[in-house]
Amino acid sequence: MNKTFIYGVGNALVDSEYKITDEELLQLNLVKGCMELNDMDNHNKLSNQLKKKYGVVKMMPGGSVANSLYTLAQFGENVSFTGRVAKDNVGATFEESLKFVGMQSAIKQVENGITGECIVLITPDHERTMYTYLGVSSDLSIEDISKDAIIKSEYLLIEGYLVTSDETNNVAKYCLDIANENNIKKIITLSDPNVVNFFKNNMMELINKKFDIIFCNKQEAYNISSSDNIDAAVGFLNKFSDEIIITSGSDGAYVYHDNSLVHVSCDKVMPVDLTGAGDMFLAAYLSSKAKGKSISESIKFANKCSGKIIQEYGAKFDSESEYKTLYSDL
Repeated sequence: MNKTFIYGVGNALVDSEYKITDEELLQLNLVKGCMELNDMDNHNKLSNQLKKKYGVVKMMPGGSVANSLYTLAQFGENVSFTGRVAKDNVGATFEESLKFVGMQSAIKQVENGITGECIVLITPDHERTMYTYLGVSSDLSIEDISKDAIIKSEYLLIEGYLVTSDETNNVAKYCLDIANENNIKKIITLSDPNVVNFFKNNMMELINKKFDIIFCNKQEAYNISSSDNIDAAVGFLNKFSDEIIITSGSDGAYVYHDNSLVHVSCDKVMPVDLTGAGDMFLAAYLSSKAKGKSISESIKFANKCSGKIIQEYGAKFDSESEYKTLYSDL
């Protein structure tokens, strides 16, 4: 049986990026660097205001797991994705983007509703803040999941954003149960500090199912562990995984493996947009490990790749050649 490298489940969204001032972000009452959920009416109102005032800097298919799998596919990995979109132009664009890179997908298209959109707000310090209307992605159901696809994969990848609705949280638990029953390795990315804070009970339900790898940034690690230092955060997360990757922005990343915590620094770069840094990091790390590289080598490659993506707008490169250039370093 030919195994898929990774089967991923997540929100199928389109990212629309805008450059705004810190004052405008403050007026929206959003926490910089985090994601908050929006309802459809407020979302449409803000989207129209931003388009009229600024115009869209960049619009592209997004979603945390989908972004990571897109990069993995560009790196030549055999990956598969399940998400839910509406039968609208945005949903069609999302599905076409996966097909373009040869990704297997089991996209559920529904007649009613609209495809989810993430308004990405870029402030002068290049930090991104996300205001998300999930649309039909929040209705992803167990019936949309391919049990066979999970069983035929080496890894199951789950995004923390799935905990934001009871329906998608149940989907995540269902997928994890299938993986556990069939000895499929499991990966989770905690996704966002606000998500960890506001949906902590749901998140704990997931991580209690244990994972082969946990990815998170430093603030997410602090929030889930109710701590304020790396050692305490790792000590908490180690109850649920023996391999923990904690990214720390320009300070590089921490990796816990074989009962040892190591910090790996990264080269300093001038960022333009921090969108997708974590998604790129996860993809590059996993692709490097799949090529037989050591954990230390894989962290260095992931740091390099995430350092490249933040020098452009958006979570994806505009050109396939940029992926090929990075991949050639493996």
